[in-house]
Amino acid sequence: MSGINIVLFFTALFGFLPLAIILFKRNRVKKILTTGVIAKATVFDVKRISRAASELVYYQFNVQRHTKPFTGKLMATYGQYKIGDTMDVYYLPANPRRSTVTGAWGSPVIVVFGVVIALFILFAVYKMHEMYKTGGY
Repeated sequence: MSGINIVLFFTALFGFLPLAIILFKRNRVKKILTTGVIAKATVFDVKRISRAASELVYYQFNVQRHTKPFTGKLMATYGQYKIGDTMDVYYLPANPRRSTVTGAWGSPVIVVFGVVIALFILFAVYKMHEMYKTGGY
């Protein structure tokens, strides 16, 4: 395998990284939602994202065996949560720092976006390989 083929191989592999991250996070959220424990969380801060119709929502919840509360954050549509609101949060009993809410990473649009990125990079690598083979570099 020549040097250019190795570079193109790793470029193609790098193109699949966003899709791999998206699928990993979706799988982890699914695991937390199916095997996790539910807790009531309180919103303690809401920050608007500039020029977007969404905001970061910071929440905290208590776990029975721990004295200090755990925190988490989520992206929500603008105005959906206010400071002091309560919500249901799922967490893993073995690791309460891993928490999520229903609907997190649930949109199929995210997966489609990851697939589009991967296919675009794969097509670009294919075209670069073809250009290299024909001497048009």
